[in-house]
Amino acid sequence: MKRILLLLISVVIMSHVQAADQYLISYNLVKTHTKQTLKALWKSNKLPRVIVPVKYDVDIYEITYYGKFVDGTMRKASGIYYVPKTKEKSPYLVFCHGTEIHKSREISDKDAQQGIALGSATNGYNALYPDYFGIANGDGNHIYQHAESEANAIIYMLYAIDELNKKIGVTTNGQLFLTGYSQGGHASFAAHKYLEQLNDPRFKVTASSPMSGAYDMNGDQAKFMFQVYPRPFYLPYLLVSYQEVYHVVNTDNIYSIFKVPYDSILPLYFEGERKHGLWDLNNILPKVPKDVVKDSFIEMFLHDPNFTFKARLQDNNLYDWMPKAPVQLCYCQGDREVSYKNSEKVYEEMNKNGKKDIKLNNLSPQLDHNTCALFAVMATVGFFDRFKKHGENPKMKDVPAFKKMLLGIVKKQEEKKYAETKSDHAYY
Repeated sequence: MKRILLLLISVVIMSHVQAADQYLISYNLVKTHTKQTLKALWKSNKLPRVIVPVKYDVDIYEITYYGKFVDGTMRKASGIYYVPKTKEKSPYLVFCHGTEIHKSREISDKDAQQGIALGSATNGYNALYPDYFGIANGDGNHIYQHAESEANAIIYMLYAIDELNKKIGVTTNGQLFLTGYSQGGHASFAAHKYLEQLNDPRFKVTASSPMSGAYDMNGDQAKFMFQVYPRPFYLPYLLVSYQEVYHVVNTDNIYSIFKVPYDSILPLYFEGERKHGLWDLNNILPKVPKDVVKDSFIEMFLHDPNFTFKARLQDNNLYDWMPKAPVQLCYCQGDREVSYKNSEKVYEEMNKNGKKDIKLNNLSPQLDHNTCALFAVMATVGFFDRFKKHGENPKMKDVPAFKKMLLGIVKKQEEKKYAETKSDHAYY
């Protein structure tokens, strides 16, 4: 009897251990930035502290966790967690990065997008940087521009971080902010949609600010397929991804729909360890995206109303729902990669359906996709700070007057530089 009792106790204890770490697999404190090292980093990158303040030391954790994939299985994913060293309760901020095709990801002070998460943390946010499924330490392939898998990677990272916080003694103030740039704009808005559907009281969205995302996949964004386009790799990435999830083309070999020599080149980029980067692929593809696929595919896209690929693009649009939390849509009208009409479409549809607390924020009529990013990020920080510091206060200005003046000076310089060089520097 005593032996049976001990066995029952051990089973109960084990069940509690499993429940405590249902999603978190591992975590590792990779680095700690002090205020001094952050100030030096800001200086080396010529980033004014008056625009991006340094308030707290930051611990940087790398985590792996289980998340639900689109087939219902639990799959390993990974991400980075930036924790401000403060006794105050801080909100969550999720920053979703832009398009990547290679699997590897380092934690680096030189990475501009990781820098956004780091800057958010030293400003007093517990910042999450999800890798998405299939990137970094995650299993399988990444499914590009797929709303459900993007959202689940974010949602289950939040679950895992909730478990991690108990281990490292972090408590939050209950607020949750969602943002991201380019694909990250699509991913963060998808997370907003799915989180509100879940209605988990632990993770109630306070506000979202998706930036320069393709929310109208089969609308204005699809038109880029038929013109000279700076990022032609988007089309094959979409096709390979959607084939894995939806089987959008009636073939067992998705690469058979691509013209020679791309039918043999593309597997080197989208299969296995995926060690090549976006620029490598971009440089070898035709400048008009449709020219990478066989004419029969284009005929189906243009003339077959039941073509599965078009229907699945429609499924991953993000304008036909009604957010409960406030939304700001940041973009630049000069964007040649992601049409500004994506943001306008969301605003028009949601406003038409009665959404009042939604803001359309055109940061520049001139700047292109990457040159727009800094100003979109700063507008997002101002928008979130409004809620973080003062609750929901629509009378507040998103960006303080002095910062707005400085950003205006910097933006004019960038617009002049871009007009002269047409160089869309960096990558998001």
